[in-house]
Amino acid sequence: RIANLSIGTSQPIKNDPLVEAVERLWDMGIVVVTAAGNNGPNPCSISSPGTSKKIITVGSSDDEQSNKIFSGRGPTKECIIKPDILAPGSNITSCKCTVGTYKRLSGTSMSTPIISGAIALLLEKHPDLCPDDVKYMLKLSSTSLNLAPNRQGWGLLNVEKLLNMEAIYVRHN
Repeated sequence: RIANLSIGTSQPIKNDPLVEAVERLWDMGIVVVTAAGNNGPNPCSISSPGTSKKIITVGSSDDEQSNKIFSGRGPTKECIIKPDILAPGSNITSCKCTVGTYKRLSGTSMSTPIISGAIALLLEKHPDLCPDDVKYMLKLSSTSLNLAPNRQGWGLLNVEKLLNMEAIYVRHN
């Protein structure tokens, strides 16, 4: 139900095959969550496929704590505000390829699985939600950090608020 893509290309192109692929997944009912990329802090620095209007693009809420401000910023070349939401992404303890070892990493690839995990909990509680419903509920439950929209999107993930919401269904006419 969720595709977590902690990947991206720094050179989005017109008719980008990555964007087309993630949008097909979204239309098939898969919630696609992808990293904003680490090409920030300049405007228009969102990595592909995070430039897609449909999917959920994740930036880092705490990149200023690392030695480099990195989180990709919007708008996209199509003037879409991105990222959609923020989660911590600096000095996140993660698995290393060697068995039994861990490493501290920073980047929007560390922020993205935090959002995917929250969505997994939401879908466990409300399994009938479609991707648009999930995206709307993330928007409504986020906490503004009072930053520019192309820095924070809707704001910081608020897992408690998200999971305490009643299900909201987006209707298309």
